Amino acid sequence: MRRITPEDKQAAARLKKLWNEKKEALSLTQEKAAEELGFNTQGAVSQYLNGKVPLNTDTIIKFAKILHVSPEAIKPELSSLLSYVRETDSNTPIQQPEISITKKELALLKLINQLPESEQTSLHESLQEKKRYYDRLFEEIAKAKGLKVG
Repeated sequence: MRRITPEDKQAAARLKKLWNEKKEALSLTQEKAAEELGFNTQGAVSQYLNGKVPLNTDTIIKFAKILHVSPEAIKPELSSLLSYVRETDSNTPIQQPEISITKKELALLKLINQLPESEQTSLHESLQEKKRYYDRLFEEIAKAKGLKVG
């Protein structure tokens, strides 16, 4: 593990300040943050907040996302790198298909997006399994009725 630099300590101090300012309004606990950040325990969150472990760029971006701040609010030194990434991304055209979404589907998406990442993954896997079950059921019913499937 690399040594903690003065810049690392300053980034951790900014992160802790933002954490303390926003955790209540965002209903964040270290346990919830650990889950959203993909850490095994809340201890990892504590280590970052207290400057015991240096923040890497990926972790800074993840913390920024859950705290609803820019990564530069935690580590201003990232400004030029992130500016470059943002400019590069903005010039890359993204083809998005035309889709129509119902109010019910939008409400479901909003609910899903409010869940921790691990719960979103679990729900996605559960829904895929449910679809496979109904596909198999449909095939069995079609076969029993003598209908040709697919």
